[in-house]
Amino acid sequence: MTNDKVVATVIIAAWCAEAWLAKSVRGALAQDVSGLEVIVVDDASTDGTWRVARGLATADSRVRTVSLDRNGGPARARNVAIEMARGEWIAVLDSDDDMRPGRLHSLIGTAERLKADCIYDDLVPVTPDGRVLGASHLADMAIHEPEQWTLERFLSGCRARPGQPALGYLKPVIRRSFLDRTGLRYDPSLHNGEDFHLVAELLAQGGSLWFVPEAGYFYTQRDASVSRRLDPTHGRALMVADQSFRRRHADSLTPEVKRILRERTRNLADMLAMEVAARDMRSGRLGHAAVTLSMRPAAAVRLGGLMLRKMWQRKAV
Repeated sequence: MTNDKVVATVIIAAWCAEAWLAKSVRGALAQDVSGLEVIVVDDASTDGTWRVARGLATADSRVRTVSLDRNGGPARARNVAIEMARGEWIAVLDSDDDMRPGRLHSLIGTAERLKADCIYDDLVPVTPDGRVLGASHLADMAIHEPEQWTLERFLSGCRARPGQPALGYLKPVIRRSFLDRTGLRYDPSLHNGEDFHLVAELLAQGGSLWFVPEAGYFYTQRDASVSRRLDPTHGRALMVADQSFRRRHADSLTPEVKRILRERTRNLADMLAMEVAARDMRSGRLGHAAVTLSMRPAAAVRLGGLMLRKMWQRKAV
């Protein structure tokens, strides 16, 4: 890497990503941005992730690497990468995902023109071998022009409703100067929903968020599950973070935003109860599962719907 200006830093938090890290890094390096670096943070992997990362750095000086001494989750690893980053823009890429060529050039150009502090594009679900699984994540929203999203608009798409495409799954490209000015970083307590909370906090602190209806991010689905599962421990941490956000910004939140956040809390509690009950059922603790579901009837409805979809899925195979 020379002393030339770095326009974009792609940050990749990698844990046990030996089998797919190289593809993600090469997708980042293929971006036609003048002044590009890729930072891979190995989050104390137990496989050959560090060896692969070092090999990629040896092959291309634009790749920088660091290995953490203990596993802390994607939020902590991304914070380490942000501190190392030299780019004017920070692009988040998961270690098993990819990007369409030209994505960063287009997004950064649009963000500069719109004076955005953060910009999103749409994502496309793909199989591990790159086969497209269906329409883009937000295709049903039929957005045809760039849109600025307020905190209310963003949160309205992150209610944790069954079947609703969550805006928090999108991967942000963020202006570095905003992060430096505000001190904004990922919440290291989160192993789920960390991107959502970073962007929600950006908006709460006055940042400008735009969405462009281009599908340039390839999101890899590694199983045939009809529902992304929520680890109960991670789910509880997410609910704590939500409550902290509400308290921190209580004086500035509109009544509608507060209402949306209350709905999100209820939905997360239902999702958590569903996962706990499902685990109890798999372990034969049917009584425990029944008690959990009786306390949150909406969780029982969710679980029943999930089981029906799985039955139809098996029949279709």
